[in-house]
Amino acid sequence: MKIIQCKSSSKNLYATIEKEINILKSLDHPNIIKVYEFFKTEKYIYIINELCTGGELFDKIVDVKYFSEEVACNIMRQLLSAVAYCHEKGVIHRDLKPENILIESSEEKNKDFFHIKVIDFGTCEILKKSKLTEQIGTSFYIAPEVLKNGYNEKCDLWSCGVILYILLCGSPPFYGKNEKEIFSKILYGNFSFRHKIWNKVSNEAKNLVQKLLEINPQKRLSAKEALNDVWFESNKNAIINKKNNNFPLFIKNITEFCAEQKLQQATLAFLVHNFAPKEELDELKEIFFSFDKNCDGKISKEEFVTGLSNTNTLNTILKNGNSIEGLIKKIDTDNNGYIGFEEFCIALINKEKILTEKNLRMAFNVFDRDKNGGISQNELKYILGEYNVNVKEHLWRKMIEQIDLNRDGQISYNEFHKMMMEVINNKNKRLSMYVKSYSITNNDIKINGISREQIGNQIKSTITEGNKENADDDNNNKPSKKRNKSFFILNKKNNIEKE
Repeated sequence: MKIIQCKSSSKNLYATIEKEINILKSLDHPNIIKVYEFFKTEKYIYIINELCTGGELFDKIVDVKYFSEEVACNIMRQLLSAVAYCHEKGVIHRDLKPENILIESSEEKNKDFFHIKVIDFGTCEILKKSKLTEQIGTSFYIAPEVLKNGYNEKCDLWSCGVILYILLCGSPPFYGKNEKEIFSKILYGNFSFRHKIWNKVSNEAKNLVQKLLEINPQKRLSAKEALNDVWFESNKNAIINKKNNNFPLFIKNITEFCAEQKLQQATLAFLVHNFAPKEELDELKEIFFSFDKNCDGKISKEEFVTGLSNTNTLNTILKNGNSIEGLIKKIDTDNNGYIGFEEFCIALINKEKILTEKNLRMAFNVFDRDKNGGISQNELKYILGEYNVNVKEHLWRKMIEQIDLNRDGQISYNEFHKMMMEVINNKNKRLSMYVKSYSITNNDIKINGISREQIGNQIKSTITEGNKENADDDNNNKPSKKRNKSFFILNKKNNIEKE
């Protein structure tokens, strides 16, 4: 949980954070930080986000000076995958830099290969038909067209080029005594590979740097094009790819997965968000990466079939009477034709481990807003209604009737528990035979961004004044003004001569 102290002039800060959170909640990519919710009190803003303990990529660069091509390739593959996903969703980050890239866990921090998370979307913007004009970014990473007040999503690819250059040599491509000098070099695209460090770097890597630091944004690579560059093909083994002994079990979980009820799906999403074992999520992430061949952050039908074929499980699945279309339909709860990372985790995760009495009681209490021991139609709308504003009233009533066995108009904990146990028991039938004629399709009600204000309120009730000292430590984390670490410090440490 991140805590930011509110000041008298915090209205703009709150609006910026709210915009950032809403955008992040719409993103579902393994290399983008997951934000669940935020809420505001009189003195503080609380942000509930995914925990990353490995620190900033910047600090890792300072420690190691520069990376081998294999390690740099692994980092850039993840970064460009996240950028490609954002751009496809219409989101421009506008401030990509090593300080805004976290290493996922402290266990990975001292290893060569590690997972990253892109953070700090406080300056992000939605893609528009007209070019953006506001100068946003950090000196060393800002694209020339941003300085000229007319740019689009390609500004993120320039920043990626700067990051790749730094990963390979430990120094930024554009440097100067002040911002004016730095900006002048950026505008002319003045950088070189003349230092002796570059003698060890392949021509393929240098070529990719040049394609990303192309001064004309129309000629600059897109994120998808960069991912298809020959450099990644020549370093295709530079991927974290551990042998997964639990893969057959995960595949079995897919074939047995059946969450017909929208409340079932919402509950599973809530539990995966908050209670899934990290070790299991790490394994699922590896499998997801192995399926997602084009690194776009989602799994197509073709990639799903290829992934199953590569693990010798496709024939077994088909022999058991399953169809690929049927499996994808069960997993793809938002019906966009692809399997997202969260959908993938929900389908494959061990349901017995997360559907415990304690976890189910916690989920039920969050959904039961008025604490009367039942989930009413209005509370169901509150859980699922944010993304389903056009759903007709009778559909909400039918959802209740499908689960409400004793016909008292709400869902008791016992009915809720029974519904969730159907996920484990894989009984492909409605809970109540009396309402079998009712049908609510996936197109009627969508599951998306399940973590809502209830989660924040639940956590809020446990917060005491003892958090004040933590809030003081986070006062520098304002999205409206980025923290700019100077690479002059890095250059001095690395003792790289300027040319």
